[in-house]
Amino acid sequence: MPLKPGVYIYKDESGRVIYVGKAKRLRDRMRSYFQSPDNLHPKVRAMMKKVAAFDFIVTGSEAEALILENNLIKEYQPRYNINLRDDKTYPYLKLTLGEDFPRLYITREEKDGVSRYFGPYPDVGSLRETLKVIRSLFPLRSCRSWRQRKRACLNRDIERCLAPCQGEIGREEYRKVVEDFIRFMEGDYAGILRQKEEEMREAAGRLEFEKAARLRDQIASIKKIQDRQKVSLEGDYNLDLVVMWPGGRENLVLVFRLRRGKLVGKDTFWLKRAISEDVGEEMEFFLSSYYGERYDIPPLILFNIKPRDVELLAGIWEEKAGRKVALREAESPEEKSLLEMALNNAELLFKERYGGEEEKKKVLLHLSRILHLEVVPQRIEAYDISHLGGTETVGSMVVFTGGEPDKKAYRRFKIEEDKNDDFASLAEVLKRRFAASRAGNPSFLPEPDLILIDGGLGQVNRVKEVLEEMGIDIPVISLAKKNEEIYRPGISSPLVLPRRDEGLRLLQHMRDEAHRFALGYNRQRRIKKLKVSALDEIPGIGEKRKKALLQHFGSVERIKKAPLEELAGLPGMNRKVAQKVKEYLGE
Repeated sequence: MPLKPGVYIYKDESGRVIYVGKAKRLRDRMRSYFQSPDNLHPKVRAMMKKVAAFDFIVTGSEAEALILENNLIKEYQPRYNINLRDDKTYPYLKLTLGEDFPRLYITREEKDGVSRYFGPYPDVGSLRETLKVIRSLFPLRSCRSWRQRKRACLNRDIERCLAPCQGEIGREEYRKVVEDFIRFMEGDYAGILRQKEEEMREAAGRLEFEKAARLRDQIASIKKIQDRQKVSLEGDYNLDLVVMWPGGRENLVLVFRLRRGKLVGKDTFWLKRAISEDVGEEMEFFLSSYYGERYDIPPLILFNIKPRDVELLAGIWEEKAGRKVALREAESPEEKSLLEMALNNAELLFKERYGGEEEKKKVLLHLSRILHLEVVPQRIEAYDISHLGGTETVGSMVVFTGGEPDKKAYRRFKIEEDKNDDFASLAEVLKRRFAASRAGNPSFLPEPDLILIDGGLGQVNRVKEVLEEMGIDIPVISLAKKNEEIYRPGISSPLVLPRRDEGLRLLQHMRDEAHRFALGYNRQRRIKKLKVSALDEIPGIGEKRKKALLQHFGSVERIKKAPLEELAGLPGMNRKVAQKVKEYLGE
């Protein structure tokens, strides 16, 4: 490895990228991973066991390496990198700056890196009302296309659009309105008010009283919006507050944007931690990702956790913004008060999401210790097989994330060939499940930290053999129902926990949930088969007769109990065919 800045890329046996990192000196950074496993953090040790190959890209500077690292993480979404999730539940106002005549509208889509986004707004109803006021002040287009049309739309008639499609405004003049809108959204109410008041006086001087009245109403609307601001600094500050609230599985990051002394926006992000990064490294990752997609980088950014390389980030942003950018902790009493406000908000949001998870974390930590796992199992998958005498065989996969059922991740499997061999069916389910995840199917990602099956030592040993054949190194245990004993591969004596042990109760819950889910699917398929197939196999019963029977009686069970004369009297039926139906259904 060269002693130069760059990016290193770890891959598993299938060639899939599982981790991307950057380094000031590639050789020194890489050396820290290739040492005695006893010296590595358990999560890093687990990752390195899956590394089969690596690659690297040399860059001209550490700043270039940071940018390239972000781009590669977005491209590959590696399993062991921090996963940055924007809180896209709430809508944004989007301004399409990449177009000659930018469009303004409400969206929940992923940010495209070109347009300007304002928000998010928790109350979409309030946002729509606000947008009505904004359109009266800045009549930007909302339609999908601004190309020339024969006639203007209703928005132009009610003065809610400048109608570039009619050639009524040029590109430069339209851009001036766009710039005023951005200033307004960034909190420059005073400047916009002065401009509107001047226009109102000029209109009144020219005796254009209708225009002056419209401007008067616009001024009143601006003042009303200005009065709604919850936070107002004494100084005319332009800054961002970036606070991180660390958690066990995820970190919460809040960004408060203050422009000209007003709070103009708040962004919420969750950082999923795959391996145990230093919090300074996590903050650096977030800041580089967040501001790498933004154009409105303020002159001052305050944080509660110092990123690993402040000078590197500041240098990148200064080049992008074309001016000096200060990145530091709060200094003045007012700055400290604002940062404390942001931290209080972060704490409330985090507790709202994870308030009941402390006990769950303790249970998972307890399980990891008694089972001698290398990592605390955040994702546990339980499997079960269900059939009726070897027919309609199905499998279930239930997922518990953080000790709680993750029902969106549940999956069920139909075994194509009916089998009366639970292990063969379970082997098929596991092979299909991991073939899908190794192919990159997002429905089966991420892979589990622990696998649970119903059974004893024989079952868990055979499942372990199947996993090894597939090259899968994931811990597997079984839970025997009779005595609630836990078996591990290659260990003859079971692990017996007290009946009130919280770890045992979690495993029991998962096993019972997998059984319920599999049984429900098996029952569903048997009912479907009874309804659909029972009549199909009777000689002389075609589609028309089957439809007539089901429409009249409603179910196969009622057909079975119906008198022969009633069956024979239906349209298209006769006594001979009715007799065949009764004989076949067993009545």
